[in-house]
Amino acid sequence: MKTLDKDEVAMMLVRLLEAYTPPGSEYKLHGILRDICGGLGFEDCRVDGVGNFLASYGSGDAVILAGHLDTIPGRLEVSYDGELVRGRGAVDAKGPFLSYILGASMAMKHVRDLRVVVAGLVREELDGAGARHLVETVVRASHVLVGEPTGLGIAIAYRGSITMEARSSAKGGHSSAPYIGESALDKMLDFLNEFRSRFRGMGYEQVTSAITMLSSGDWPSKLPEEARAHLNLRFPSTYTHEWLLKDLRELAEKHRVELRLIDVTQPVETSLNAPVVRALVRGCIRAGLKPRIVKKTGTSDMNILVRLTSSIAAFGPGDSRLAHTSYEAISVREMIKAAEILSATLRELVGISGT
Repeated sequence: MKTLDKDEVAMMLVRLLEAYTPPGSEYKLHGILRDICGGLGFEDCRVDGVGNFLASYGSGDAVILAGHLDTIPGRLEVSYDGELVRGRGAVDAKGPFLSYILGASMAMKHVRDLRVVVAGLVREELDGAGARHLVETVVRASHVLVGEPTGLGIAIAYRGSITMEARSSAKGGHSSAPYIGESALDKMLDFLNEFRSRFRGMGYEQVTSAITMLSSGDWPSKLPEEARAHLNLRFPSTYTHEWLLKDLRELAEKHRVELRLIDVTQPVETSLNAPVVRALVRGCIRAGLKPRIVKKTGTSDMNILVRLTSSIAAFGPGDSRLAHTSYEAISVREMIKAAEILSATLRELVGISGT
């Protein structure tokens, strides 16, 4: 197995990070990825109808190594200090995706009886359009690996997500006499306080809530006539989105707040006996790492791609606590270790698939 050069890997990631790619601008990576994947020996590189980048080799049972090309908005300076690469997307999730490209390349001569497809998906941070398109257009996939920052743990579960917009309205009034007027912001805050109190979980097995946006008012001495907030609930598979939506709507009605549903993503949990999970466990052992099973509190494209196959798991380098922060940084050595594990995992899948 070819040993990866740390500085070369770092420079590849720097190139990916220097292309600023919030949802809708992932096309900026297409040329860079063609260059990287072409240089690593992938047989076919193409862009599909929604902008997903696909690089593949081999034939037989399809194994999809999926990552996402977009990041949340917000530029960060890109740098490399000899150990860590910093920049928007280093952790979530260009670092894990590059590890997938490198791991697939390292396994290339050993897995010619598998069709390995590295898929850089679009709009994961927005609406999952890239993953949804892949589900609609891929005929069959025997196994799927999802590149996310798991700290080299094997993620078998992600929670579901409900995203909503809340709006309140009121007659307003002068701030000098709030007891005479009516504030839309006060109505909204009363609703939000009970919302947070009702859904105040602290871990994977509980429902957690977040208020991600809040806006109101247009003048310092005027009671707001309108208020708007964006809300997000995350929930494990022991809850249903229908029950949670019913509870939310009853709460909104109590506070005279209107709710608009933006998105529902179902939770996902795969079996420890799923072939790709067993292959990852053995891949970790072959690469000298003790396997570790984790359940993630967020959501990912795994929640969508499970429609392709039940043999699915998420795996990758990086500390997920740094995702969506101004401190995104990833260890190049950890990326290389992830690539080694992925290479070993693909070799294990050859045997599992009977090829």
